[in-house]
Amino acid sequence: MQLETKAQIAKATLSLLTIVASLFLLGVLVFVLCAGLNINPFRETTTSFLIAAFVGLIGVAAVLVLLNVATNLSLIADAKITELRIETRPRVLRKWSVAFGIGAVILAGLVFAGTYFSKEKYLRVVRQQADEVLKTNKSLEDVSRLLASGQSEDYKRIANICTFLQNQRSGLPQLTLIYSGKFADKLAFYKVEYYEWNSKTNAYTPTYFTCTQHVDCEYLTKFFSGESIDVMQRYTIGNDQFYIYIPFIGKEARFVLLFDRRNNYGKIGS
Repeated sequence: MQLETKAQIAKATLSLLTIVASLFLLGVLVFVLCAGLNINPFRETTTSFLIAAFVGLIGVAAVLVLLNVATNLSLIADAKITELRIETRPRVLRKWSVAFGIGAVILAGLVFAGTYFSKEKYLRVVRQQADEVLKTNKSLEDVSRLLASGQSEDYKRIANICTFLQNQRSGLPQLTLIYSGKFADKLAFYKVEYYEWNSKTNAYTPTYFTCTQHVDCEYLTKFFSGESIDVMQRYTIGNDQFYIYIPFIGKEARFVLLFDRRNNYGKIGS
């Protein structure tokens, strides 16, 4: 490696160390203010990103500190450049910067593309498991009949059916049964996950299903308003949750089977 190239690398290392140290100190200032005043002006996603960036800066700073020799090399290289009258060539540093930028873009693209395809692949796995539950059982029409009756003891039977469906074998996704009702003359969504009996009133206590605006509220509203809709599949990026909504129209009532499963890992590597 030519002397002027080493000098350029040493200078770049020193510049990066200065920038990282400045960003790190700014991060410390923000952290001290937020922790000291017990405030947080950032949203949840932004907070997670800033924490990750702060931890990343610590790692980068540690690497650059280990390259402290390069700082001394920068001074020696400057002296040598002056002594030998070597003309520096910015193109060398530019090539290194371009190569680093290309590598960073490739790695970022690999992460995002890998995340997308991994989630799509795992979503198909959850869908296959949901179809497996539906194909091997004939209890769904019984659920329709039991929902239509509206008797307290019938909800226990529904809860038992749901428990049976999701526990036929290990590895099946969690199952939530969503049905509709009326509250103050407005459409409301309820769910059956387990049987909750109120001993004081001697009646079944229904549990509300909380939908998400612009995600599944419109889907459920359309279905329980009488429209015919297809299966909906979705997943979340933040908490790696996968959802399959399967509508069922029975002879006496309609409901939605919600299969969900969590997966924190992708499909790249071992």
